[in-house]
Amino acid sequence: MAVRYHDHLPNKPLVEAILEVKWGSPDKPDPAYPMIVGRLYEKVRDEYPFVQDLELAQFPPGIAVHVPRHRFRKAENEWPLVQIGPGVAALNDTEQYTWQDFRRRATGFFPKVKEAHPRPDELELTSLKLQYVDALEVDYLAADVQAFLRDKLHISVVLPDSLFERQPVAKRAAHAVVELAFPLSSPAGRVELSVRTGHKEGNPALILQTSVWSTGADANTGWGSFGDWLDAAHSVIRHWFFALIEGDLERQFLGQ
Repeated sequence: MAVRYHDHLPNKPLVEAILEVKWGSPDKPDPAYPMIVGRLYEKVRDEYPFVQDLELAQFPPGIAVHVPRHRFRKAENEWPLVQIGPGVAALNDTEQYTWQDFRRRATGFFPKVKEAHPRPDELELTSLKLQYVDALEVDYLAADVQAFLRDKLHISVVLPDSLFERQPVAKRAAHAVVELAFPLSSPAGRVELSVRTGHKEGNPALILQTSVWSTGADANTGWGSFGDWLDAAHSVIRHWFFALIEGDLERQFLGQ
């Protein structure tokens, strides 16, 4: 049976969509920082005029390379937003996300990052990553989290019964972390899946993360044909998400 895709989920579980580009050495700041901050703001201020300096902005660039230090927003506390720091740029969106709008913003913002860099031809990427974070509300303290993974997300985590025989160990898991990564040919890199127990707005939830990550030469190839890389990465993540939620969760998110 083919996986069904939906352009709109009335009850979508999305917490955040993140597109992040990193360049340069993780232990050495980009010498173009902080010059690039002002130059980039001049290019995006019409769409993101509100400047938010994060706490790290007051520290030398060598502290926490590849961590954003400045956010540009449409208005205070509004999403989506774009971020910049030593060797890193990102686009983040949340509940109002749509793929069409996110793609438009991504293909508008990231070329401006390259234009703002004083030596754009020397910009060597270390990673290019598209990630989606979803929260599935389930009281895993009361429910059987392994049964939820199996029945709702089609992920089986099976342990041998011998682990619990004559042992002072409860058979129902109180916490769970599942992380898997698979090689990917289009775009070149890997696709990653992570499910872990956590919270959403103070309530117990399973946090589902799906991401496509290209590094090194693969990231630079993707940067050279950014729109194609983005479309291919999104296509993989979309397929994985709808394959995972097929059935009960799909109907829940559709409001059926």
